[in-house]
Amino acid sequence: MRRRPVILIGAMLLALAGCAPATPLPTFTPIPAPTLPPSPTPLPSPTLTATPIPPLVMTLLWPQAVSALEPVVVEVALASPPGIETAATIAIQVFDPEGVPYRAFDLSRREGDRYASDESLDLPLLPLDGEWLLAVDVQSELPVEGQRWLAFPVTPIRFRDLSNVLPAGVDVRVPEAFEEAVALGDQVAGARVWRHGGGEVSLWWAPGPAEPLLLNNALVMLETTHGAVPPAVGDAEEIVWQDQAAFLFRETWPGADGGPGEALVVQGPDLWLYVLRVRAMGSEAIPALMRQVWETFAFNRS
Repeated sequence: MRRRPVILIGAMLLALAGCAPATPLPTFTPIPAPTLPPSPTPLPSPTLTATPIPPLVMTLLWPQAVSALEPVVVEVALASPPGIETAATIAIQVFDPEGVPYRAFDLSRREGDRYASDESLDLPLLPLDGEWLLAVDVQSELPVEGQRWLAFPVTPIRFRDLSNVLPAGVDVRVPEAFEEAVALGDQVAGARVWRHGGGEVSLWWAPGPAEPLLLNNALVMLETTHGAVPPAVGDAEEIVWQDQAAFLFRETWPGADGGPGEALVVQGPDLWLYVLRVRAMGSEAIPALMRQVWETFAFNRS
């Protein structure tokens, strides 16, 4: 009989358990699969841009005014970019107002950024009217900026009035800028010597013999124009000067003011004898300007 209370207690526990609410089971949330990040889009390789090199800058070095009185130095300045050394070939050509080539120059490198020619530009004593043209050609590995051409006038020269100085039968064009170093005699027999820029041109005149000019007479006339220290005289060349008989003598003058010279002895239509001389003074070459003046000597046949 003692097992009944135990059975009764168990039945009561079962009854209570049936009346209690049921405990819910835990809910499991599914874990999503990991998402891999997208592969990065490859960036294009940068394009390398070369740093531009600054150009050479050319400047024409030209005087404000030009004339035959002063030879013109033909030169330019060609500035290179900092830290860069480069060579260039430069040529300059000069044209007269009619477009005819007058002179051409090849320039060579000098001190610093200067390029210059070995010779100067000698302009005509009696230039053509109008503008002359200078054109520059530059060849270089680098680009070049600067003026490539220049139009310029040639300043006319004022000449001495020698109408009351020389014999009536002759004329010579002597610039006023020339220094008159010697003035002797009158229009019948006399001499004038002019100097400029390291050169000398002179004219001597005197009545001559009635017979045609011979070498011995020409040599006597030439020697009267020599000073205390005469030049060395070379062989004479017999020529015709403006349809007149003449002899051309080469001379070499001594001393610090010496140099080569040429003397023309000519008999004019008026039978006067003339000695026209041009020479260098202290140099090895007769200045081009002096030779141009020498070549203007002419007989007045009117």
